[in-house]
Amino acid sequence: MANGKSGFDDFQMNAMEAMATDGAGPDSGAAGFAEKGAAIAQGDSEGDPSINYLAGWRLHAMTLGLPLGLFLVNFEITIVSTALVNIIDDLQEFKRSSWILTAYLITYVAGIVIWAKLSDLLGRKPTCIAALLIFAAFSGGCGAAQNLVQLVVCRAFQGIGGSGIYAVDMAMLYELVPPVRYPLYMATVTAVVALAFALGPVLGGIISTWRWVFLFNVPAALAAAAILLLAVPSGFPRHGQSMLFPTERRSSLLKLRRIDFLGGFLMLAAMALQITGMEEAASRLDWSGATVLGPLIASAVVWAAFFANSWRATRRQDTGRSAVEPVLPWRFVMSRPVAGLLLTSFMIGAVSITCIFQLPLRYQTSAGLNALQAGVRMIPLAICGPIGTIVCAVLCKGERLPPLYLAIAGSVLQILAVGAAAPVQLRYLSSSTVIPIINAVGNTKLRNELLGILPPEQILAIFRSSEVIKTLPSAELQRTVRSHFVESFNLEMHIVLGFAVVGVFTALLMWQRNQVRVP
Repeated sequence: MANGKSGFDDFQMNAMEAMATDGAGPDSGAAGFAEKGAAIAQGDSEGDPSINYLAGWRLHAMTLGLPLGLFLVNFEITIVSTALVNIIDDLQEFKRSSWILTAYLITYVAGIVIWAKLSDLLGRKPTCIAALLIFAAFSGGCGAAQNLVQLVVCRAFQGIGGSGIYAVDMAMLYELVPPVRYPLYMATVTAVVALAFALGPVLGGIISTWRWVFLFNVPAALAAAAILLLAVPSGFPRHGQSMLFPTERRSSLLKLRRIDFLGGFLMLAAMALQITGMEEAASRLDWSGATVLGPLIASAVVWAAFFANSWRATRRQDTGRSAVEPVLPWRFVMSRPVAGLLLTSFMIGAVSITCIFQLPLRYQTSAGLNALQAGVRMIPLAICGPIGTIVCAVLCKGERLPPLYLAIAGSVLQILAVGAAAPVQLRYLSSSTVIPIINAVGNTKLRNELLGILPPEQILAIFRSSEVIKTLPSAELQRTVRSHFVESFNLEMHIVLGFAVVGVFTALLMWQRNQVRVP
């Protein structure tokens, strides 16, 4: 595990590099994956000799502090989704509701790679504590927000902190103990994620004041930061070895040059412009305006620049002309198995995150349930994801089942689930890119349907707050309006179904003659 990377980083990169290799030697394809993965997963039980593994109270304290940070990051997604209707009704911004989630997700996604590189440069301890403090500060800002703009800005910075917590915490967990103890610690992480996803929907419904959904994070994140401040030794995981392993002591400038700041900026800008255009379409209900087409066209240009930068940075890195490690190595794009892996991950996320966002919204607007009732109905979805992860890990490791088969099976199950759910709007989740798309399409359809039964001012009021539905003059009219909400949700689900279908075909791209198996 060279250059200050964790075992987790090495395993992932070795696996991806092996799958992306086109040669037929022993280090290519599935053989390379198995050989390199086994070198880490089945290596010396004493682990990396350059790492001082912790023991005693420091180990126990970090075992508490690191999972606490991961709990907060995952808890934040599900608890906010359930409280979303209360938030948008209070702020009178129903039609812009998806900004509350997407603002968090775009900075979360864009920040992970940057935080991981910064932790190599500045050290695990200061970067992890900084991420926790950013998360705590802007969680407080979210709780104090007086309008949607303030809330969205704070959510974006909260996402930056959340991405740092995830990236650095995961690296530290793999450097905390030798490889022989990885299964125990990863089981702990899985349990923490399952608990966060199970508690989030219920607590989001129980908490009567939505501001406490965010304010809860402040003392919890500060407690995690205090634990790590006291427990993590300076220089972790190579504390006390300043005279050893001189190749690890690179200059700050050299380390800084490895970070692909341009690629990270282009990815963030492209996502932000794309989401801005779709959100404008969702709120203005007009796809032809300059505020819609302008950001979408600019996003396409920036995405092209991002891929061009990835191609250029990869070529320069491969020829030794640059030390920059691109956000998206071009060899991954050109490798059919790796491209299939990345596309399948995107399609699965497009289906999965939509549910976290849309299910509570559907329950509270179309079915007229309260936040607690919606949260209780989210529990099966919230806990099945982590359980499925455990089952897949057992099948891959214990039964030696190729992950490709599980990816295809999971994609098929998503098609069946989403297809069956469409009539009753059982939503599955989506990524930050897909949510604005379906929101814009659904809002446009809903507006067109409501124009035939309500005056424009009432439609505008409903798009500010769903509570207006309850004030309509007759029960029959209320039922009619809610039925149009259901039809809008159904249309959105059909779009999500399309992503699920595409996911099956992208999974097939990972097919190899010698299937990858977990060592």
